[in-house]
Amino acid sequence: MKEIRNGAILSYLSIFLTFFVSIVYTPIMIQMLGQEEYGLYALMMVLVGYFSILDLGFGNAIVRYISRNRATGDKVMEAALNGFFLKLFIAIGFIALGIGFILYTQMDMIFGSSLTIEQLNKTKMMLIFMTISMALQFPLSVFTSILQAYEKFVFIKFISLSQAILQPLTMLFFLLNGADSVAMIGIVAFYNVLFLMIEAFICMKILDISFTFRRNSGILKKEIFVFAFFIFVTVIVDKIYWQTDQMLLGIIKGTTDVAVYAIAMQIVMIFMSLALAISNLFLPRMSIWVTEEDSVSQINQLFIKVGSIQFLIISYVLGGFFLFGREFIAMWVGQEFLDVYKIVLIIMLPFTIDLIQNLGLSVLKAKNLFKFRTLLLISIALVNLVLSIPAIQFFGLMGAAIITAFSLLIGNVIIMNVYYYKKLQLDIKGFWARIIRLLVGVSLATATMKLIVNIFNPKISWVSLVGFILLYGLFLGISIVQFGLSGNQRKIGILMVKKLYSNILNKRIEQE
Repeated sequence: MKEIRNGAILSYLSIFLTFFVSIVYTPIMIQMLGQEEYGLYALMMVLVGYFSILDLGFGNAIVRYISRNRATGDKVMEAALNGFFLKLFIAIGFIALGIGFILYTQMDMIFGSSLTIEQLNKTKMMLIFMTISMALQFPLSVFTSILQAYEKFVFIKFISLSQAILQPLTMLFFLLNGADSVAMIGIVAFYNVLFLMIEAFICMKILDISFTFRRNSGILKKEIFVFAFFIFVTVIVDKIYWQTDQMLLGIIKGTTDVAVYAIAMQIVMIFMSLALAISNLFLPRMSIWVTEEDSVSQINQLFIKVGSIQFLIISYVLGGFFLFGREFIAMWVGQEFLDVYKIVLIIMLPFTIDLIQNLGLSVLKAKNLFKFRTLLLISIALVNLVLSIPAIQFFGLMGAAIITAFSLLIGNVIIMNVYYYKKLQLDIKGFWARIIRLLVGVSLATATMKLIVNIFNPKISWVSLVGFILLYGLFLGISIVQFGLSGNQRKIGILMVKKLYSNILNKRIEQE
């Protein structure tokens, strides 16, 4: 439990650090590379993301089956599983090399209409770095999954934090010395392999992991492949939703639009991390409840409670972005990226609903009903892909954002809410009754802040922006307490505040 708790603390620290690095480092990188060169870098990073599909869901399978085998203490079977997965991922590494070679020969055809000759030459060099790196990363990633199975969360998160610090510092050093996007991709590739090699060393020397390469039973292999398949499909859906738009923009429009959309997706991913960090705290409790009889009432109470907390957190950040997002983007990355403001708002409106209902996914997995959602979302994602091509051709960035938002609304919101209500018996009516009441408080606070800003029309600086965000938080808190909570909830809140104040006061008295 101590390992899990410390790993969770490092997870939140990693989220904060990633956000901080994004805010500080991204504008420096854009300024030094230029918008087009940064767009080229972002485009190739999307291509790197597609390589991860080759994992095929087996990374999660390693964690599950090694963990399950640890419970039985069968070292012979564990060594056989390790050997099976290592052989599998070595084969995937060779497949990555083959795909990289094919892509290299087709780069002119794929990007020839949107990139210059110089940009095409750079993409080919970056593709070489990426392909070699991914071919090495796949077999090395087996050791990362084994560390997860052994619950070495502190070490894994420490490695992640180290890379989050060292990688941008190294990139900054090279940028200051005139490096281009090719060097940036090379640095990313180098650090990815380096830290995986460190994890492999720990597995072999500290955990004394062993490998045998005898044949496993066909039943176990079938079970592993079935489990991995649905994880694999979910990964494909995520790639289509969050990365394909950038790839299509690179093919149809060029690197300038890719750069703008990449910044928008960076902000959307921050919203996602905020929501998931909250819901993940309740996953263990939910996993226990779904195995018990007559637990529907408890599940619904937690579903509504966690959804309300997530809504308040996301609403505060999204409301602040609505009020001051234009000024923030202009100061952060420059006037040429102002379209980011519209893209984020378009996508986040339906995506917010999906995020605040994220706990429903835990119920789906625990009851082994996630197949429906997986098949639904792959269908919606394919429709998204088909519609995005003409949308980008005619409407550019906004077309891509609107189609993505429409897909999220239909699949993740409307259909899944019906499924949650009919199949899982979740209290969707009670959920929305609570959210709508909170929405009244959020809307009044946002409207009040907007009115104040329009009346005084202040000049926004970094210092004043922080002040306005804090003021908006104050308005939001007052409005939520007054209009978003029932009388009983207000009483409970007041009692909790009084109890907290009393505890703090007693501790001070004891110290004196």
